[in-house]
Amino acid sequence: MRKMAGGLMAALALGLTGGAWAAPDASEQLQYESFVVAAGASNGAARACGASEPDLKQHQDTSRKNLQRYAQEYGFNAQNYDTLFDKGLDQGKAMMEEMKRSGVDGCRGVLGSFQNERVIGYEDMKAALAEVSDGLPGETEK
Repeated sequence: MRKMAGGLMAALALGLTGGAWAAPDASEQLQYESFVVAAGASNGAARACGASEPDLKQHQDTSRKNLQRYAQEYGFNAQNYDTLFDKGLDQGKAMMEEMKRSGVDGCRGVLGSFQNERVIGYEDMKAALAEVSDGLPGETEK
């Protein structure tokens, strides 16, 4: 996800920042949900670029494990995880199809990021999320 922070996730997460925090507010919950959608979009884009089924499953499992742990750690509601991930899958596939139609082949970048994301550890994922969201939930803005 570290590389995705510069791409899909950053695009989906921009504009949402965390401030002083006692419990997740609506904007922080929305930001968490955007991370789930971004994980799905990465998977969907990689699928459109021909990633293997075992790699796609590993990415999905890693994303679920990390993002649900993040939700538990910071008090986010993860009940809609599957729905949000599936929404991202559709968005990622559609984005890649549109790029291909317009003559742009973004598969090299997508697959490079995807390969990193499918094996990323929790702490590295958390650092990437903090990077795109100006810190972790509960941290005061700088």
